Amino acid sequence: MSAIMDATETRLSKQQHSIYIAIVESLLTVTTPEQFLQWTRGELQNLFPHEMFVGGVGHIKIDSIKVQQILCDGFPMDYVRAIQRPDGDVSSPIMARWCKEQKPQLFEAAVEGANYPEPWMAIVQKYDLRNIAAHGMRDLDSNVSTYFNFSRIPGKLTPTHAYLLTLLVPHMHVALVKVLTQIRASDRTAPQGSQHISPREREILKWIQSGKTSGEIAQILNITEKTVRNHVQHALVKLRVKNRAQAVDKAKSLNMLEAK
Repeated sequence: MSAIMDATETRLSKQQHSIYIAIVESLLTVTTPEQFLQWTRGELQNLFPHEMFVGGVGHIKIDSIKVQQILCDGFPMDYVRAIQRPDGDVSSPIMARWCKEQKPQLFEAAVEGANYPEPWMAIVQKYDLRNIAAHGMRDLDSNVSTYFNFSRIPGKLTPTHAYLLTLLVPHMHVALVKVLTQIRASDRTAPQGSQHISPREREILKWIQSGKTSGEIAQILNITEKTVRNHVQHALVKLRVKNRAQAVDKAKSLNMLEAK
């Protein structure tokens, strides 16, 4: 189901339009990655309900994205690692189609599974993604992009979901770029090879090195244990390693854990 449609064929109801305006306005107050994720699990649910979300910034290739920064809420980062190529690029049939068409993409596993490569469908089934609604935005030179992926969306996907992505994603693009700007600026001063690891991820890796558990780190940093685990998963993807011990070893080799 490639959900590309003429915008004139879909319209929001008056109630949906009011909710949409409120959602966009609330996005204007988002200034941190944590607030962005809170917005996806809060206000956004009123118009675009979902159980899983992952989004980020990266460099676009013909059929893949080289990820720079990721934000995730409920989405299995093991899936992201499973579709990561040896060169570090991330790609799936849905993402590849978006890279080519640059239009909203809808996918129903139960309906369309037979039309996709078996290895990828095995991954989709392993993590019980069920469905996918994805869209993104490119910059002026069509190289750097934001990409947003929603999964486990209630009910059947329809052209309305694609239309909502068309309306929402430009605002999400601006917000995500805004909240990641400071992190990316800080990363420019990081050791070579580690520029895509955020300061928070580096901080958590230091605590892991000292032997702290996720629960202990959450208490130290005054964040949730789930947030700690998400940061760890992001670091594993960026460092291209499989577990925390490997992440610490690689971070040490890149001089990322030295006191500053």
